[in-house]
Amino acid sequence: MRPIPLALLSAALLLTTSLSGMAQSTPPAKSPAGVPQRASAPGTISLEGRYLAGRVAEEDHDYDSGAEQLDLALAQAPNDPTLVYGAFRMRVYAGRFDAAALLAPQVLATKPGDGFANLVLTVQHIKRGDYRAAEQQLARIGAENQLGPLKDFVVAWLKAGEKDYAAARDILARLKPRQGNDRAEAPSLIIRAQIDEMAGDRAAAETKYRRAAELDPAGLRIVVSAAEGLERLGKVADGRALLKAYGDKYSDSVVMDGLLAPNAPAPKPPSPASGVAEILFDIGGILGSDQRNERADLALIFEQLAVELKPDFDFAWLMIAGIDEQFGRIPQAVAALGKIGPTSPLNWQARLRAATLDAQEDKIDSAVRRLQAMVAEKPDRIDAALSLADLLRTKERYQEAVAAYDTAISRIKGAEDRYWPIHFGRGIALERLKQWPRAEADMKKALELSPEQPYVLNYLGYSWIDQGVHLDDGMKMLKRATELRPDDGAITDSVGWAYYRLGQFDEAVKWLERATEQKGDDATVVEHLGDAYWHVGRFREARFEWQRAVNQKPDKDRLPVLQDKLSNGLNVSNDKPTVYEKEKSADKKQGG
Repeated sequence: MRPIPLALLSAALLLTTSLSGMAQSTPPAKSPAGVPQRASAPGTISLEGRYLAGRVAEEDHDYDSGAEQLDLALAQAPNDPTLVYGAFRMRVYAGRFDAAALLAPQVLATKPGDGFANLVLTVQHIKRGDYRAAEQQLARIGAENQLGPLKDFVVAWLKAGEKDYAAARDILARLKPRQGNDRAEAPSLIIRAQIDEMAGDRAAAETKYRRAAELDPAGLRIVVSAAEGLERLGKVADGRALLKAYGDKYSDSVVMDGLLAPNAPAPKPPSPASGVAEILFDIGGILGSDQRNERADLALIFEQLAVELKPDFDFAWLMIAGIDEQFGRIPQAVAALGKIGPTSPLNWQARLRAATLDAQEDKIDSAVRRLQAMVAEKPDRIDAALSLADLLRTKERYQEAVAAYDTAISRIKGAEDRYWPIHFGRGIALERLKQWPRAEADMKKALELSPEQPYVLNYLGYSWIDQGVHLDDGMKMLKRATELRPDDGAITDSVGWAYYRLGQFDEAVKWLERATEQKGDDATVVEHLGDAYWHVGRFREARFEWQRAVNQKPDKDRLPVLQDKLSNGLNVSNDKPTVYEKEKSADKKQGG
């Protein structure tokens, strides 16, 4: 994980405290104070109903609906402070900043230091190029909502907008980390270089761009920003060399391919709007990285403010799409990805993600069409073909999946360990198509590339035992898989079922009991335990497990089998023979 610039991290912590406090100060979901109860006409929704509907929509992250409901409520009581603030907040969450700005003065009339209201108006001033007004607005944020270092970074950009470059440089000098060789200094160096560039100090800007790239050569945005800066300063070859070096080290970086393309758009000059947008983006990223996801809604606000200032900020659109996806707002996530235009270096990544989201929404045909077009568009890339193959396999379209895996594998250059999942995926599809020799070869290839993959060991080891071949090697593979994933119920079940197929029913019971402890909500695992109980004479417990499997809504083809077991116990029609019984049966047929 990349280190976070100290100044920005401090700002994030301060922001988290201040904005969380503002959120907590919002009145609870009840009728707005001071608004008299009103009788509603039949078929209409009361003011209180609209207010509650808006709050419920907020809880569901349906900010557009929430904004509409609170706007309708506000129309009935335009001076109610609770409704004013609630409608303002909901417009902010919905990214309707122009509309939110209209309510901000009313909010500030009762809460002059409110962080949200002042920040929204600050952004509005920056959009209009009124940097002095933006600075004055920012200064009105109250002490209890102090934005700390974030405020200083923003002020530096506003000073640059006012062409007071000396003041901007002084502010940034105070924020410089003490350790001059720390990669955490790179983001600050980029800002200082951009302001030097605006000031016309090309030599100082070039030095800082180069130093930032040296300090953080693995940071995508640092490298891109430095390369773009060098290109603007006339050092095109040096900028492209930076991008190429990054692309060579991180060979799947389609972003570099886009930036190095002959038709790549020329980098735009730095500006206060884009500079502040970058700061807001970083804060949103820090808030969104909270593992408990408690600040994702605040992260969304900052990312939306970033694109308000910089509409073509594709990194921010990707972040917005990710937060929307996290909230289950899949259409909004796809729409955000759609903001990333065809000439953007991030367009390919956005299209891959949009296809995945289509699949999540069961828009399979749309997802397949997207991916097929991408496979044809870039015949040298593997990722789209692999995504298509995995999607088709999960939808049990195995023949099509194998064809897509064939395409992906044909594009592999060299035997690299990271490509083991492609062979494993194709092996699964081939096994389902009953093309075992090819499937087995793929499983072996996957293990050759990455020998300690528990799911490959599990799949191949169990398949061998199920077929009555390589029994010792198969069991060793299964045991190794359980060592690697001791708490994985599916793998534990495979070991138990392998013992069952070998006729070692007592041992099977031990493993299958453990499997049901780990994955007791899986009908197949529970059915397996019932079968093992029957073979060791624990008939009542066997029927109990079979009934439990029925209650867990098993696959349609298993339901009649389970019902037969409940009625008649295990018999030749519903029990799978052991591998030895299978061999005897085959011998009898050959002898006959």
